[in-house]
Amino acid sequence: MKFFNSRYIIRLYNRTLWPIKSVQSTLSSHKFLVCRSYSSLTTVDNGISTELLGNSGVRSYLNKLISEDYSENMSKPNVSALISAIRLLKVDLQSLNEFDIEKEKDKEFGEQLQKEIKSHKEQLTKLELELLNSLVPNEEFDCEDIMLEITAGVGGQEAMIFTQELFEMYNSFAHYKGWKSEVADYCHTEMGGIRHACLMLSGSDCYSLLQHEGGVHRVQRVPKTEKSGRIHTSTVTVAILPQPTELDVVINDRDLIIETKRASGAGGQHVNKTDSAIRMHHKPTGVVVECQTDRSQIKNRKIALQKLRAIIYKKQLEQQQSLTRSARKQQVGSSARSEKIRTYNFNQDRITDHRLSKNFHNLVGFLEGREYLDKVVIELRERANKILFNEFIESISEKK
Repeated sequence: MKFFNSRYIIRLYNRTLWPIKSVQSTLSSHKFLVCRSYSSLTTVDNGISTELLGNSGVRSYLNKLISEDYSENMSKPNVSALISAIRLLKVDLQSLNEFDIEKEKDKEFGEQLQKEIKSHKEQLTKLELELLNSLVPNEEFDCEDIMLEITAGVGGQEAMIFTQELFEMYNSFAHYKGWKSEVADYCHTEMGGIRHACLMLSGSDCYSLLQHEGGVHRVQRVPKTEKSGRIHTSTVTVAILPQPTELDVVINDRDLIIETKRASGAGGQHVNKTDSAIRMHHKPTGVVVECQTDRSQIKNRKIALQKLRAIIYKKQLEQQQSLTRSARKQQVGSSARSEKIRTYNFNQDRITDHRLSKNFHNLVGFLEGREYLDKVVIELRERANKILFNEFIESISEKK
């Protein structure tokens, strides 16, 4: 699996193209990786160790990358445009920095100058992150169709109420992003809230934006039914499953045990009167799924098969990752599903994302599932891309 488009690195090694210091230091400590095989494009630093550059493993690996992807990737207009824009901004910023703001007599001019410098730095950071996104390719399992499952955890009725709030947040976010959204499962309770729900989402960047939402979401607040005013802590588990095609996961009918039963719970006249609910057991993997969302048995069978295929696909991907990544890298990619990833504290109007080690406010706005959530998921994606960047560098270092 390729984690990084290394054929660009030599064009970007010039430190002026990287405003973020963490990327500068990473590139600086691995010069030999970004110069070999590009001597026709740029001058190789004299400080590069000839022993490292002469390493047959490194040379073979980089030559392979060039032959596979160089022509295709260097012709991408978005990358060329980003590089040009970054260079122009750096030149402009250098010119602005030549002014001595503290000695500037014209206060109005000095204030405007500060605003311009700040604006240029913000644009540089934004463009640098866009460039990083272009250089880090989608992983093999990146897709536009996903299954988002939400399940109430610890906390009883309060957990179920918050499960419904998160369900509505993600459904609203799908509409905000212009994605297609379909409710595949919705198990609500008579007292309010839902035990479990499943959304089928489809759209551009759907998986890349939401994959980091998988994990344990913790809520801290005083329930409406709490008379003493004590703060309760409840949890909700979110799972993000890439939705494969029939070609990705082949399921034979002979490997399935399908049972029909009458739907249970609140839901209308058809509940407990027709055998519309489906229970599907995949014998080779032991995976069992159920669906009673629709009053049509055929529709429930289709949804159950989609859920089954998604779960099996996810298991296959996790097995593949465990074979191709080190234990540390694997934890970065999947252990968040079993960890507390975010806390919603209503009393303090605070959302804490534990991966980013950041606090955000306006909890009501966040749960609306619009720009506030969008900002956080984008930041999580940038964090993941930087991790992939470092993993790539480290993996090549091990080859030397």
